[in-house]
Amino acid sequence: MKIENLPFEKFQGTGNDFIILDFFEFEFLDLHQREFIERMCDRRFGIGADGLIAVCKEDGYDFRMKYLNSDGRFSTFCGNGSRCASAYVAQKLNLKTLNFIAADGPHSAWIKDNFVSVKMQDIQNYEQTPFGPLIQSGSPHLIREVPNPSMVDVFTQGKKLRNDFSSEGANINFVSNNNGFIQIATYERGVEDKTLSCGTGITASAYFYAVKNGVQGDIVQTIESEGGTLTVSLHLEGKIATNVILSGPAEWVYSGFYPMNPIR
Repeated sequence: MKIENLPFEKFQGTGNDFIILDFFEFEFLDLHQREFIERMCDRRFGIGADGLIAVCKEDGYDFRMKYLNSDGRFSTFCGNGSRCASAYVAQKLNLKTLNFIAADGPHSAWIKDNFVSVKMQDIQNYEQTPFGPLIQSGSPHLIREVPNPSMVDVFTQGKKLRNDFSSEGANINFVSNNNGFIQIATYERGVEDKTLSCGTGITASAYFYAVKNGVQGDIVQTIESEGGTLTVSLHLEGKIATNVILSGPAEWVYSGFYPMNPIR
């Protein structure tokens, strides 16, 4: 099927925003068209988003999530993106619970109004690097403790650390913990900028402070980013975190059509 205008949905979760394409009936776009997708995500020449998500049919699941960063490249798991995709599919299929599969494996989601919770993969440990602790929470995240994340030049410092770490890079989280009040600012690879919120970064930070503080058992932690507050719950035994759940608002912004051959 050839179309002139690409239907899309725009969702956001605590300021982390995404273009969602519905591929349940037909794949309207070749997701390997990197320049086209990058232009769609551009905030001046396109729709504007931190990433693009295609939701697709998948045997044995309610959907498959295909995620690309705003640079048009396929990426690893996106926590806020998965919550937004789940909100869209739940409304489409009239469901309150979902099982889906993403780049890092299977996940579950629960939806109540605009509040969406997603079960993340277990976290096994973290690696100490010269750049800070590296935690795999669906995506690789480096933790940098600072007195106040809002006072950090996230773009400049994050970009340098992201590239110094490796050619593939990692997401950089500037975090503070003041008597249990955790704040975060994240530089995301693939977006190549600060984002208002990062679900996998918030998950990694909650895990880091639980391990650092020697907390064990069931843990619930709220973390504040510039875009809003998310909650992470997990069960910690030693350094192994299971039943990791990321929760918070995920909201529809608008629907539209994007020209397949945009005027340049």
